Formats: sequence, structure tokens, C-alpha cells
Amino acid sequence: MITTVIAVTLLFAAAQGTYVQYKWCNADFTNKWPCNGANLCYYGCIKGYCWSQCNGAGALDWDGPEGTCNTWYHLNFNIEWCWLTGAGSKYQSCSKDSDCDGVKMN
Repeated sequence: MITTVIAVTLLFAAAQGTYVQYKWCNADFTNKWPCNGANLCYYGCIKGYCWSQCNGAGALDWDGPEGTCNTWYHLNFNIEWCWLTGAGSKYQSCSKDSDCDGVKMN
């Protein structure tokens, strides 16, 4: 019995060790939007404008590197996002996610 408990505990520890909190975007949204590996923020095109994940309420308990997005916070499986600006102060327009590649760090 004790061997089983120890084995299960080690398996859980190994599974947790494979996820590095400060290395990937929030795993709850994988394949839903493109991930900007430079700052761990999702980004894309919604309603004709570029957006990027940002930290609002999620910043309160985020201890990750400065300038990175919270990789585990969500509210009812919705992440916080901000519109991205293009040239000047206008929001960058788009028709698909890849149109936002050039402004994903704005």
C-alpha cells in the first residue's frame, strides 16, 4: 500500500515538473490563439482589430518575469486582453491572426 502511495505521489510530481509556468502561454487556451513566446501573451485578430493578452486583475498574483502575461489566470476561461495600436495611435486592423504578427509587442 505504501509503495502505491509513493509511486502515485512521484507520478504527480513528475507531471507537475513537466509544466514550466514561465515558459509557455496559458495551457488552457492552446491552439485557440497564437502564442507570443517572447512575453507569454496570446494575440490575434478579433472583430477586425489586433489584440494581445494583458494583465489586469491577473497581475495581482502574477510573480512571473516583468512584462510577461499571467500563464495560469483566467476568469471563466476568458483571458484579459488589450487592443494593439499600429502606426500612429489607431488600433491595428486585421482580417486574420497572422496580420497581427508585426504589432504583437505593442
